[in-house]
Order: sequence, then structure tokens, then C-alpha cells
Amino acid sequence: MFSKAFVALSALLVVPHVIAHGVVTSPTPRTTGAASEAACGSAVVKKLGSDKYGPIQDAQDKADADYDEAACSIYFCRGYKYEDNTDKVQTYSVGDVVAFKVDMEAHHTGIANVSVVDNASQSTIGEPLKNWPVYADDTLGPADWPPDETDFSVTIPDVTEQCSEAGACAIQWWWYGTKNDQTYESCVDFVIG
Repeated sequence: MFSKAFVALSALLVVPHVIAHGVVTSPTPRTTGAASEAACGSAVVKKLGSDKYGPIQDAQDKADADYDEAACSIYFCRGYKYEDNTDKVQTYSVGDVVAFKVDMEAHHTGIANVSVVDNASQSTIGEPLKNWPVYADDTLGPADWPPDETDFSVTIPDVTEQCSEAGACAIQWWWYGTKNDQTYESCVDFVIG
């Protein structure tokens, strides 16, 4: 017979492994799909899909024979492919102020930024739109969490030349937990219209 204390202790030991971490909820970010599965394999995609908040490293640990590291590019937009998300493309104009919401389930001190990224070269375009030299400081309590870590805006720069066709660019929210070596990403595809 199990004691209540044993059950409670067991629950506490399991919870840290299933608690989610962070993801952009608005604007609508990329999600996984058939193109992601073809590149990353079903085991990785299953893990990504089961915990949209989780660190990329957890999904990468599930890689099997179907995982193609170069095609997956798991550290670019979380391995999620534009081809699976054509219905989520946002249209912005230069100078638009875009509100972002991040749902953060667990704080892990690190660094973070939001940047426009080139989907083909998988590189940033220009300087970050927002930068946090310290992000999700886990030494702070909820009353002291900076609100601009989860509710902020960015201004669309003049990327007309690079981002005038759908599929060329995305806005990437990137967070690296330095204490626990965990990476979180969300990408919002957009076009300058």
C-alpha cells in the first residue's frame, strides 16, 4: 500500500519533467506538420507536437533514423517548416507595431531576442527588434517578473527587399536558458504587403 506522502513525493519528482516552458501565442506561430515530419522524423515531431512549450533539446533527444539534421534545422524555427504554415502568414507594412504574447510556464534565466530571419539562409536580417540580456530570471518571484518578457511589441523594419514574398521571412522569438542549456523558439511568418 502506498502512503499519501510517497504519492505526493512521486508527483513532485515527475512534475519538473512535464512542465512546459514558453511559446509565442500571438501572433499565430508556426506549428509542426507533414513537411516537418519528413525532415525531422516522426519521433522528433511527436515530441515537438506533444509539448509546444518544451525545449528543443528534449525533441532532439528523441531523434531516430528518420531524423535528417540538415533538413530538419531544429534550431531554426524549432524545425517547423513554412510549407506546413502557409495559412498563418501575416501581412505587415514597414513601421507597423506588432504586439506579441508569450505564454511562459517556467522561468529559466537566460538571454532572449526577437529578430527578423531569412528562411532560406536561416540567418537574421539586421539587428534584433527586441533584446533581453537577462530573460526569465528564475531568482525573481511572479510579482517581480518583468511584464515586457511576455507582453511586448516590435516595430517592423524596412525589410521590403528581403521580405516581399511569402515564405521569405519570419519573426523569430528566441530564448536560451543559460543555466539549464535549453532553447525555446517560435516563428511567425510574415510578408511586407
